[in-house]
Amino acid sequence: MRADHVDQEQVRYLWDKERSHFVELLDLHLESAANGVAVMRMPYRPEISNGTGAVHGGAIVSLCDTVFYCALASIYGREQETTTAALQCNFLRPALGPHDLVAEAKILKAGRRIVYGEVMVRSGEQLVAHATLNFLNTNRTEDQR
Repeated sequence: MRADHVDQEQVRYLWDKERSHFVELLDLHLESAANGVAVMRMPYRPEISNGTGAVHGGAIVSLCDTVFYCALASIYGREQETTTAALQCNFLRPALGPHDLVAEAKILKAGRRIVYGEVMVRSGEQLVAHATLNFLNTNRTEDQR
């Protein structure tokens, strides 16, 4: 069931850094989230880079997963439990500093059970990664049977 209106503060509550230590570790910043679109920034830091100085692919995938969740939450609200079902990330070029990474997630199909969409990740003006994701809307009580 979709919420009629989900404001950005409700979305922020769902991924709050104080509740998610991994989000805090990556230093993710939600810029906006509304109507199935979310934008998130991850500052470039040496701690998240690989041996070549580029941002580690795992950090980029985590950014994609998190920003997509925020886009989904902007549609369904805090009542809907969900989990990542599939994520494919294509790396187009190295994400080198000093630019922060900015990810924009868009929900392309929001069904009752499956949510599908994409994330574009940029470093400065350059597109560095494109991901497609499927999330599964769940009901913990139902799914534990």
